Amino acid sequence: MGLTETTPESLAEMRKQSLAEAKKLSYGLMDLILYGCTSGSFIGGPGYDEEIIREIESAVGIPTTTTSSCVLKAFADLGVKKIALIGPYIKEVFNAEIKFFESHGVDTLYLKAMEYRYVKDIALLQWKPYVFYHMAKEAYEKAKEIDAIFITCMASPAIKIIDTLEQETGVYVISSNSASLYGSLKKLGIKAACRELWKSFCEAITKIE
Repeated sequence: MGLTETTPESLAEMRKQSLAEAKKLSYGLMDLILYGCTSGSFIGGPGYDEEIIREIESAVGIPTTTTSSCVLKAFADLGVKKIALIGPYIKEVFNAEIKFFESHGVDTLYLKAMEYRYVKDIALLQWKPYVFYHMAKEAYEKAKEIDAIFITCMASPAIKIIDTLEQETGVYVISSNSASLYGSLKKLGIKAACRELWKSFCEAITKIE
């Protein structure tokens, strides 16, 4: 949606374009629309993700969710209350994310901010999952009392290393992508087999009604 910088101002501006894009998707008779941006759905503070959902649903009449909403659902279903937070954002964006999670009863005990401002730089990380692997291992070593490691940002390739990290740390490892998949399946009422998801969600997927 034309995002070039991950600043609070740019992320808020992106929301203004979302309705036009949602209307394009609605022509395809979608069952669900995902506002697939983590920072873009928490940057406005507590309840911001819900505002986006209501706005899009009212405009196109299609069930909608956001990445931040999916992350919160994953945390709730897995009983996550303490996290290590890792990702590419600048500190100002991370401060908003920490407050957003805190408002939902989730405390951030460790933070690793890569402080990438431009989307073009974040996009290059898709070829470097090992960067997130090393940061996640460091996070676990420094904050072993956490319930989960959350690797934020939909542009992160962390989905490729979740299984390995969970095996090596013994804690839940959640990425924006894996949470979005889980939350979307749950919103649609689809019970996926455990083998099709990550270890993190094997228990939680059974809670889909």
